[in-house]
Amino acid sequence: MDQESQYSVALIKALMADMPSGVTIVTTVDAAGNPSGATLSAVMSLSLDPPLMLVAFDRKSNTLKDLQTVGKPFLIHILSGAQADLAMRFAGKGESKFDGVSWESGYLDMPQIDGASGVIACQVCDIIPGGDHVILIGAVQNIHHDTANPTLLYHRRNMFSTHRFQELAP
Repeated sequence: MDQESQYSVALIKALMADMPSGVTIVTTVDAAGNPSGATLSAVMSLSLDPPLMLVAFDRKSNTLKDLQTVGKPFLIHILSGAQADLAMRFAGKGESKFDGVSWESGYLDMPQIDGASGVIACQVCDIIPGGDHVILIGAVQNIHHDTANPTLLYHRRNMFSTHRFQELAP
């Protein structure tokens, strides 16, 4: 292998597309109390003691603008295998993302989308710049986990339900 750098934006995007990831929607409310949300794949558990989550938003995200305050609550929805359409809807820009979506005021009075495999309620405890993204650290406040509901994965620019893999598991 050539030891010189072979880095390019296209190459790193192609490589990251080969790494499967869970699909999430992060929701909060704007200053007027209207629901706000975005699809994210850059989400991870950061710490168990204390329980912390990490989410990374593109700097141009409208939802990020609603989360720029330490203490602001938000929900991380781990999408179910049947929610690929929602993932695509919330990946775009616009103010009508919640139109026709089944949701209610849930944990921390934040918009909670029905049917997710899991929901993690957090409060922003740190905001860190990260290149063209902003990293939010969320202190976990509550968790809901629907173990019978398969999750949604993103791999090679396609979405797949984990139900396809359950029969392969021991």
